[in-house]
Amino acid sequence: MKFASLDLPYVDKKFFSAIKRLPEISSIFIPKDNPSTWLEAVERGKNAELLTVDIPLKVDRKLIDALPHAQAIFCQAVGFDNIDVAYARKKGVKVYNCAGFNANAVAEFVFALITSLFRHIPAAQAHVRAGGWSYRHFVGRELYGKTIGIVGSGNIAQRIASIARGYGLEVLAHTKHPTKEKQQKMGVDGFITLEKLLARSHILVLAVPLTMETRHLIGKEELQQMRDDAILVNTARNTVVDEYALAEVILEGKIAGAVLDVLLEEPFYSKEASLQIQEMIRLPNVIVTPHIAGISRESSETLGKIFVDNVKNFLKGSDTNCINV
Repeated sequence: MKFASLDLPYVDKKFFSAIKRLPEISSIFIPKDNPSTWLEAVERGKNAELLTVDIPLKVDRKLIDALPHAQAIFCQAVGFDNIDVAYARKKGVKVYNCAGFNANAVAEFVFALITSLFRHIPAAQAHVRAGGWSYRHFVGRELYGKTIGIVGSGNIAQRIASIARGYGLEVLAHTKHPTKEKQQKMGVDGFITLEKLLARSHILVLAVPLTMETRHLIGKEELQQMRDDAILVNTARNTVVDEYALAEVILEGKIAGAVLDVLLEEPFYSKEASLQIQEMIRLPNVIVTPHIAGISRESSETLGKIFVDNVKNFLKGSDTNCINV
C-alpha cells in the first residue's frame, strides 16, 4: 500500500520511518511544505490508499472524491472537524484520530493559564523587566475554594477535573450526553444544566470538540449568565465561543476576563481580525497563547506512537480509534 501526507506533518519523521518499515507499505511520501493549491494536495495523494493530514487542511467532499484510491485517513490530532467524516464513511474511507494523546498537556496548561490570570503573572513579569519592583498592583486571587465549571466529559475534561481537586476547587460539569460512566470518570455527583454551570462558576472551562452541537455553544446569551467575577477558558476550538460576543462582554466589564489558546483569526493581528477583537486581546485581563495547549515533548511522543498504532490497527482490520465506523 502507498502512504502519503497531503500537507506538512506535525508528527515527527521518526514515526513515519516506523510506518515505512511495515511490510504492507510499498512507498511513503512526506512533503517538505504545505500545498499551495488544492490541486497540489490532490497530486500528493491521488495514488495512495493511506493518507494523513494535519488540522489546517480541509478534507471536504471535493477532495475526498479526488482521491479515488483512499481507504483510510489518519488525523495527527484529537480533533477532526477539518474532515467530512460522514462523507468519508459513505465513500468507504475510514478516519482515525489520536484520542487522548494530549489530555494531560492541555489540562496542565489550563491551570497555568488560570493561575497566570488570577495572580497577574504576565503583568508582574513585564513590570520587573521594565525595572519595577512593587507588589501593590499585583494582588490577585486564589483558586482554593472557588468553583470550576467544566463543559465536556472526555479525556481532557476528566484530567482537568482531577487536577482541580488538588487546588481545592469545587468541580461542576455539564455535558450534552450524560452517562453514569462519564459521571464516574469526571468524579461528580451528577451533571448539571449549562445555565446552572454558568451561574455558579468562577472559572468556566471549555473542553469539547467542535461539532454542529458545540459551534457557538457559548454566545452572548450564555456569557451574560456568567458571574461578573468569572473568567472563561477556551483551549478547545475557536468557534465553540462567539468571539465577538466575548469581546463585547469583556470590554463592557461584564465578566472578569478570559484565557484563550484558540482564536477565530490566527494570528489575531491579521487584516481580517476586527478591531474589537484586537482591543480585547490587548487587555490586561485577557491572556492569549498561540494554540499550544496540547503541545509538549511528552504529548508529541505519545501522538507519534498512537499515530503509528492507528496505521497498524487499520492494516490488521481493527477499528480502534476509528471515528466513522
